[in-house]
Amino acid sequence: MKVNVAEEKTSIFIDGLAVSSILAGKDFPYVVAAPSWVIPGTVAENCEHLQGRVDEVGLLFFETAGSLAYTDDDLPENLADLGLSFHIHHPLDLPWADGAVKVAGIMQALATKVAHLNPIAHVLHPPADGPDAARLLLDLAEELRGSDVVPEKVFIENIKENSLENLIEIIRKCGFKICLDLGHMLVYQQQGLLESEGLWSMVTMLHLNGPGDGGKHESLLALDSHGVDMLKLFFKNFHSGGTVVIEVFEQDGFFKSLQYLAEYCEKQD
Repeated sequence: MKVNVAEEKTSIFIDGLAVSSILAGKDFPYVVAAPSWVIPGTVAENCEHLQGRVDEVGLLFFETAGSLAYTDDDLPENLADLGLSFHIHHPLDLPWADGAVKVAGIMQALATKVAHLNPIAHVLHPPADGPDAARLLLDLAEELRGSDVVPEKVFIENIKENSLENLIEIIRKCGFKICLDLGHMLVYQQQGLLESEGLWSMVTMLHLNGPGDGGKHESLLALDSHGVDMLKLFFKNFHSGGTVVIEVFEQDGFFKSLQYLAEYCEKQD
């Protein structure tokens, strides 16, 4: 049974509403972030659109070649004046097969490209689960130490190809942190990860979205009762001050998800 707590209040999803307005007075002690693709347009246009509406923007560098080709037109200096903090979501097509040195080089190059935005974190999709995954992460951590992309600022995300269940101790040893994606956990049946000892001490970021067909990121209105229970578990364990990314890639679903969270908070009072 779908829980559509916000569907009757679509008037609140008008363009221009800020997170502070939607969550005003609610007990939501987290940094609220948006992806850099909420409206059709460039990264810069999205950041300008999101100015004053969220606390932070995740820069979506999903394709290696295209992201490395970004110029000052895509990532102008004045983005630093928008009053936003930034983090990087590194490419989905990183060449793990070529080794950690190559991956580290791409991550460092992208961090340098946005150094004027002082990115405070780096979300990373790990290598696919298998015998090489642990070694690759260990090698990556070694390559990153001493660079601007220190391991402690790298958040490893659970993805279709790797639930992280077999990597918890390696992630801890490397100094990496964890980004938990709600939609991924639900659609790929990765709830076993939540049984990992000491998991929540490593979780520094949440990606919130509803599970959709083919891994599509739907609004939080797509959560069924099981998804709502999982959301409740996330917030029960997630530390105050952490970053919550509404990882929905279109404006209507993004703001509907924020309103959903506001109504969720009211129900918990």
